Amino acid sequence: MSTLIIGASGFLGNACFEEFSKSGVTFGTDYINTTNNPIYVDSDFSITEKLIRDNKPNLIINCAGSSNIQKSFEDPERDYQLNTVLVEKLVNALKLNSSDSKFINLSSAAVYGNPKDLPVKESHPTSPLSPYGKNKLLSENILQEYFKKHGVKGLSVRIFSAYGIGLKRQFFYDLSSKLISNPDKITLFGTGNESRDFIYVSDIVKALKVLSDKAEFDAAVINIASGEESVIKTTAELYAKIFDYKGEICFNGEQIAGYPLNWKADISKIQTLGFKREINLEKGMCLYVDWIKKTIKA
Repeated sequence: MSTLIIGASGFLGNACFEEFSKSGVTFGTDYINTTNNPIYVDSDFSITEKLIRDNKPNLIINCAGSSNIQKSFEDPERDYQLNTVLVEKLVNALKLNSSDSKFINLSSAAVYGNPKDLPVKESHPTSPLSPYGKNKLLSENILQEYFKKHGVKGLSVRIFSAYGIGLKRQFFYDLSSKLISNPDKITLFGTGNESRDFIYVSDIVKALKVLSDKAEFDAAVINIASGEESVIKTTAELYAKIFDYKGEICFNGEQIAGYPLNWKADISKIQTLGFKREINLEKGMCLYVDWIKKTIKA
């Protein structure tokens, strides 16, 4: 099988590139290359389009785009270009040059907003809280239109709270920085009663491999998550314990715009295809702590 990873220099893209390279010919593109992998630097989509036209890969995974919710408020047009326009370019390139390719678009649980019920099923109403979430939802709609009108084989995966070795932003990285810088006391946003559904990076890649083999590619949307709700206060305290932190953890009560209060995914849809999580949260945090201590202190 041949695979093309778009955004192969990023956190999830790099993990996908390394795993899919083990089982077939794998190409990667990104606007920069910060990895040791042989990926193509493509600043204007021309190389990506040529790879699609000349190689007609069996599978294309779009890991590109912006995942920064706060920046999507600051520059919604940039977020739209990265998370919506790029997807339309990709599916149009497939329509014109490689109609038999299967396409996986990395969407986000941000399309749900604040769910009314937990766990969140794919059929739950969408109500994004940020430009980022709205643009991810638009990208899903584009796939559905291209499937209906042109038969482009695609699906969108709604990834919940991804973490793992290599991620230098978001909750665990920010928490780690504070633990190292403030030995006596740290203060986190929110009340601590918020919750997330954390999923380790290798399990995300595993889920994508399951989908590449068994999904229908009929423009469906599929949750990728652990299926477990983790309360932020409890999670932060356990992480601090693994980190061997002796100080106090406080919360300022302030909510950040664009972020939901509580998340827990219904993952029965992908489980029926054979997906099983391998890395539970405590094990994942241990792996991340080992890596982060070397990374931040280096």
